[in-house]
Amino acid sequence: MEQVVRLMGDLGERYGFEHTYFNLRTPGEAIKLLCINFPKLQEELVHAHEHGIGYQLVQADFALDYPDLQLPMGSNDLVLTPVVAGSGGGFGRVLAGVAIIALSFGIGAIASAGVALGGLAGIGTVGTAFVGVGASLVLGGITQMLSPQPRLPISGSQFGGSRFAGTTRTDGFQSDIRGSDGAQSYAYTGAANSVGVGATIPVVYGKALVGSHLLSANIEVTDESDPLKVPSKAKDTATATSEVRLGGEVLQFDVFTATSGVEAQRTLRYTGPQWGYLPTLKMVKNTALTIPDAFTLDSTKTGADVVLALRKGLYDFVAGPGTSVVDGGITYSVEVQDLATGTPLGSSVATIQGQLREGQQYFWIQRTNYAKPAGVSQLRIRVTIEDFKCRDTCEVQILSVGHDRDKQ
Repeated sequence: MEQVVRLMGDLGERYGFEHTYFNLRTPGEAIKLLCINFPKLQEELVHAHEHGIGYQLVQADFALDYPDLQLPMGSNDLVLTPVVAGSGGGFGRVLAGVAIIALSFGIGAIASAGVALGGLAGIGTVGTAFVGVGASLVLGGITQMLSPQPRLPISGSQFGGSRFAGTTRTDGFQSDIRGSDGAQSYAYTGAANSVGVGATIPVVYGKALVGSHLLSANIEVTDESDPLKVPSKAKDTATATSEVRLGGEVLQFDVFTATSGVEAQRTLRYTGPQWGYLPTLKMVKNTALTIPDAFTLDSTKTGADVVLALRKGLYDFVAGPGTSVVDGGITYSVEVQDLATGTPLGSSVATIQGQLREGQQYFWIQRTNYAKPAGVSQLRIRVTIEDFKCRDTCEVQILSVGHDRDKQ
């Protein structure tokens, strides 16, 4: 049976890209024949780890590990590729060249509990180098020499992560105009790389056309032509308020519905108990307002209600004042706390979005479920602006807190 061994990269340039053999029994035997035909290849593999070079051995699109060197060869091409340290990978996929040689020539055996070395006599520099590399080098695929990049945690939504376990959350802001919500744009191309923390920085010699490692970038685009410079017409009150959404869904009147786990309802107006003053949250990220008025824990209730209102509009501009008006969005959190200690007992995060102009109002009630630990009797509400995409003149007003606000 005819079998082909391919050498990639610099190996192929020095020793030939394609080598044909017959009736090979194992991948290790193929490597052994190559080294017999090319003694300098054997020497290079033995000392490659000293220069930060490992190897991938692939057959039928499967990356071989050390034990696979003694499996039946098969008829698919065997591909040996050098890999520079820092290019990614993991255990058993990037192999030490000296270990490949050792196993191919039958020097020792790699077991799950360690490395047993034997039969070194007559091998010379190969055996000596293999001992020097050590068991940890072989068993660890050069002990993860390729420096994997750390993965950053992914938050629960576009506007930040949960404060503690048990927080319910709606979807984030969803723009009705492509690109105005900061989504990826394909208008700009060129040589550029975006990398995460821990990336290996390459060193380039000679002339090369390369990109850069971008830490951050910001592009603001304004089309001075029509229609962006033509402000959109204001919607009438009925149309505007009917299109306001919480977590991407339109709320029902006077009926609590679950929006991605957050219970809320719309109310046409609120005439129940409220304060003589109106606690108001301005559009400043991470600004919070703790309502001083406490209410009593009720063991028969499932959650605390907070009545919220938009009374100064909700909208944004595509590219600054005078350009088209688009939907605005506000992401906020409602936290139920123990009045005595301030300990959080429950939390819900939601995004309200739509297009309301000054003078158009919107009222809704959000229910936040909370734990009921022993010894807690008095509760209070804390509302925080997590993020926003709207004019900074917009406001969120808090009209009332407590149980069954919809029944007042």
